[in-house]
Amino acid sequence: MLKPIGIVEAVPNKENPDERRQRLSLVRLLLKIVAPLDQKSSARLVAILIQEAEQEAKAERAANADGLVEAAIFLVEKDPQRAAEWGALALRVGRPTQIESLIFRLRAKDPRLADALFTQTLAAARQTLDTGLLNSLARAAFLESSTLSAPSAMRVSDDLRREVLKVYLAYLQANPINADNRISICPSIGALLAPVLVQFDMLLPQQAGTARQTLNQCEEMSPLARQRADDALREQPLNTVDDLLKAADGAKDSKVSTVYQYRAALLARQQNDFDRALKILDSMSTESREFSGGTWEAYRWDWAAISALRHFKIGDVYGMRLIINAVPAKLQPSAKMAFVDRLPTNRDKDTDPTLEFLSEARTGLRGPSLSDDEKSIGYLGLLPLTLKYQPTEATAVLKEAVAALNRAEQAKDKNTGNNDGSSRSGSEYSKLFPASLLEMDEYAVKEAVSAIASPYIRVQVRLELLRVCLERLRSAKEATPKQAPSASRGE
Repeated sequence: MLKPIGIVEAVPNKENPDERRQRLSLVRLLLKIVAPLDQKSSARLVAILIQEAEQEAKAERAANADGLVEAAIFLVEKDPQRAAEWGALALRVGRPTQIESLIFRLRAKDPRLADALFTQTLAAARQTLDTGLLNSLARAAFLESSTLSAPSAMRVSDDLRREVLKVYLAYLQANPINADNRISICPSIGALLAPVLVQFDMLLPQQAGTARQTLNQCEEMSPLARQRADDALREQPLNTVDDLLKAADGAKDSKVSTVYQYRAALLARQQNDFDRALKILDSMSTESREFSGGTWEAYRWDWAAISALRHFKIGDVYGMRLIINAVPAKLQPSAKMAFVDRLPTNRDKDTDPTLEFLSEARTGLRGPSLSDDEKSIGYLGLLPLTLKYQPTEATAVLKEAVAALNRAEQAKDKNTGNNDGSSRSGSEYSKLFPASLLEMDEYAVKEAVSAIASPYIRVQVRLELLRVCLERLRSAKEATPKQAPSASRGE
């Protein structure tokens, strides 16, 4: 290990920022390896990470601080004293994101060292009011001690816990909520306060009102903050679908209820109970669906496709069709395309709905319920499936995609007065054009791309196709066996 250590110690002349980042990344990797093996060598690496820390970029300081903590964690079992010292160095270098992990491990070996590092972290948080350090302190002070069976030596003292809460109050005082910053600051305050709200009641009851009042100011805008507060005050966690649905029914705010419903649906989906997940989605009100900002629609067609496919695989074609037909008309093209995209290679030809679903998806994309913008994206999703299963129809689908794209851009131009086509990133469309376009008729592809009205998007699509062409040429060249030089040609 001495050779790579010597290499990273030597700073090249005129080292640029990228070279420095690479060198320091290697230092952090070496430190994790060397830390438990050799004290002298690891000290050389630590010196590299802490030197000129003030001149480093914030991201680099944070990475070096995390590197010191990670190495210290490897060192705890063998040398807890040195591990604690490295934790303290990490706090001087930057804002380590997992200092609580080191505190936990130290507490098991030497509670005195753990308390000392905890106090140093507390001092750093008090000085900087860094939200990352505040979260680390909360995890170390409260979550670790939530296990009643834990030995008393593993618990943080009430005095230290109170000090953590006082730093929280200092953060609130330094970041008062007003009309200008409510949107930007409330998510952070909600994430900070909600998990420790019950701790204020127990440890700082006189200041608990301040914490609650601050959280209440954010609840109107952030239902998730209210939900976190409610969860923090529950004696039993909400870990079943029924528990979450009951919480949704009992919530007074419709937005809070919506968040609980989504959590219930996601949990049902994780448990592969798609029928129940879809039932929960369908039970949500129009207001709840709109509040999600498109999440409801994405879940509805994607989960329906997965559920329908599960029925298809076990031969339940009737169940498959019931699930697909229950999808709202506007979302059926997406559901059918997602279903076809996931079909296994081997399937029963007599019950195979591939061509039927592709045809119906294409018909659905022509309907009035979708905007031209949605249609253009839908056609580009349909194109690779058509190329795979109905190649003779691919050119027509490509033309329909371009026509919808042009109509969408034309509508945007009329609404915004902007006719340069830059309102939408051309790369959005270029990435959707599949590489398999190169397998289509070359003239048809050129004609379709040339028909894209927006110069900006047209150039982006051509560049993407050029990139794919060059990548294929490179791959083909690498796959071709090298031939021996020809003596007759004097090579």
